[in-house]
Amino acid sequence: MLVEALDQGARAFGWENRKPRPCMSRDGEWWVGMGVASAARVNMLMPAAARVRLEADGSLLVQSDQTDIGTGSYAILGQIAGEMLGVPIARVRVELGESQLPSGAGSGGSFGACSTGSAVFRACEAIRERLAHQLGVRVEALELRDGVASGGGRSRPMTELLQGQALEQIGRIKPGKTEKDYSQASYGAFFCEVAVNAFTAETRLRRMLGAFGFGRVLNAKTARSQCLGGMVWGIGSALTEELVFDLRDGRLLNHDLAQYHVPCHADIPAVDVILLEERDAAASPLQAKGVGELAICGAAGAVANAIYNACGVRMRRFPMTPDRLITELPDPCQPVAGQLPRQQGT
Repeated sequence: MLVEALDQGARAFGWENRKPRPCMSRDGEWWVGMGVASAARVNMLMPAAARVRLEADGSLLVQSDQTDIGTGSYAILGQIAGEMLGVPIARVRVELGESQLPSGAGSGGSFGACSTGSAVFRACEAIRERLAHQLGVRVEALELRDGVASGGGRSRPMTELLQGQALEQIGRIKPGKTEKDYSQASYGAFFCEVAVNAFTAETRLRRMLGAFGFGRVLNAKTARSQCLGGMVWGIGSALTEELVFDLRDGRLLNHDLAQYHVPCHADIPAVDVILLEERDAAASPLQAKGVGELAICGAAGAVANAIYNACGVRMRRFPMTPDRLITELPDPCQPVAGQLPRQQGT
C-alpha cells in the first residue's frame, strides 16, 4: 500500500516536473522546490462494546459511552448499523458519551471508529441472525433493505417479523490472534511544493497532496476531513509551531495562541487528499484501519525535503523558521541553476 500511495500521489501531484538538484527553479525572488515523505501508522484494535436496539417500529438505536470529539463517531456508528440492518440513516439514532452505556474504545489514537464500529458490527450480526431465524432462511441468504427482510424467495417487512417487540444486542470486540499473526499498519505519502524567499528566508507552502491507504473507507467525507486536518497539523509543526520553556524552572513561556503560532487560512494553500481503497481482513471485522494520525506522520518531513530542493539547505530542527534558515541560504544575487548554499544546516 505504501508503494501505491507513492505512485498515485506522484502522478496526481506532477512529481515528474520536479527539478532533481537544489536551486534549479527560481520564480522572481523565490526559490521553488518539491518534497516527498512517506507515512506509516500502526493499526490498533482496542476492546470495545456497543448496544444496538432494533425498535418495534423498525427504527434503530445505537449506544456506547464513546465520545465524539469532532471526528464523526455519531455519523460512522449510525451508518454502520443502518447499512447492516437495512435501515435508512434518518431512522437511526446514536447516543454517546454516557458512562452507563456499554464501554467503547474512546476517541483517540486512531482506534475509535474501527474498534467501537466493530462492536456495532458484531451487535448487528447477532440481530441479523435472529431476523433470519424469524424469516426462516439462512443468515447468509438474508437481505435487509429499506425496512424489508427478504431471502430464500420470502419477503416481509421487519416490523412484522418483530411482532411488536424490539431486538437488542450488545456487541463486543477485543484484540485477537491477528494482532500477533500480522504486521498491521496504515500507509501514506505526502507531496508538497514550497517557495523560499531568497532574501528573507520566508517559506510559503504552495500546494500539498496526501495519498493514504487505511483499509476500508467507512465514510469518505469524515476520513478526508481528518486527513486534511492532519496535514495542516504537520505543516504547522514544520513551519510555525514551537513550545518554549524557561530553562531555569521548566515553565512554559508561550502558553497562548498569540505566541504559539498555529497555521491560519493564509498559511494553508491548496491541499488535496487521495483515499486509496483497501480491504484488510486481518485489521478488524470492518476491514478498516485507523486514519486520523496517519495524516500527520511525515507531513513535516515532506516540507523539509521541499525546502532542501528549493534552496539546498537541509534543516534538521522544527520549526523551520526564517531566522534559522536565512544564514545558510545561497547568495540571492546569483540566480544560477544548481548553485549550492554557502553552508549546510546542522
